[in-house]
Amino acid sequence: MKRLYEKNEIRHFLVWLAIYLGLSIVVINIGAAVGLSEHTVVALPLLALAVVMLGYFRRTGIGPEIGLGTPPAVPAPRMWFYLPLLVLVGLPLVSGLHQDLTALAVVVIVLHYAAAGFLEEVLFRGLLLRALLKQGRPVWAVAISALTFGIGHVTSLLIGQSGQDTVLQIINATVVGLIFTLVVVATGSLTAVIVAHILYNIIATLSDVTEGTGIIVTGIVVLLVYGAWLLTGAGVLAQLRSPEAEVQPAVR
Repeated sequence: MKRLYEKNEIRHFLVWLAIYLGLSIVVINIGAAVGLSEHTVVALPLLALAVVMLGYFRRTGIGPEIGLGTPPAVPAPRMWFYLPLLVLVGLPLVSGLHQDLTALAVVVIVLHYAAAGFLEEVLFRGLLLRALLKQGRPVWAVAISALTFGIGHVTSLLIGQSGQDTVLQIINATVVGLIFTLVVVATGSLTAVIVAHILYNIIATLSDVTEGTGIIVTGIVVLLVYGAWLLTGAGVLAQLRSPEAEVQPAVR
């Protein structure tokens, strides 16, 4: 796999993506056939894959190249930098929590999304984004990374989700993906977006919020306000115009 990474980073990304999606689709459909919930059947397999992937990136030295384990370029006094992410992540809590959740259900949901959040950020904001940035068209790299992440949710159709819900999920994932991508460019690290992604999925699942226009509008507002500040105030726009956009974080 390391040779494939050195030879063609896009193909390297596609192999890992195929493993992730293939594993998820197979175990979820098996679970549905025997009457088990998605979270129950997929949590442990995805955790195992996350451990394997993390070990692979550490052993090969790829991790730091894609921002995995790299300290964010945001000093402690400027942690307010992440406040809009907290708004995006925590807003579903205003709808309250599901009252019929068992302790076991909460545990498997947390395990599922801890693994999925890590894997998806490493794949889309790590491997794919860095590979695209190295091609010398950083604006396109950001857009393609976010769009690919969003469109990737079309696989929800393969596990029985309705077409309407899948379209809404794709739109929401694209918006959130763009926000996360700008944060990665600004900080040079995957740390913040991995944490935010995990919390976003867990809170959205545990809360009473539904995947509809309301949550999408919230994401768009955060993107317009926070994204505009990241591009201008945090220097991401200048960073994207730099020939060294793939290695130099915008925030100092």
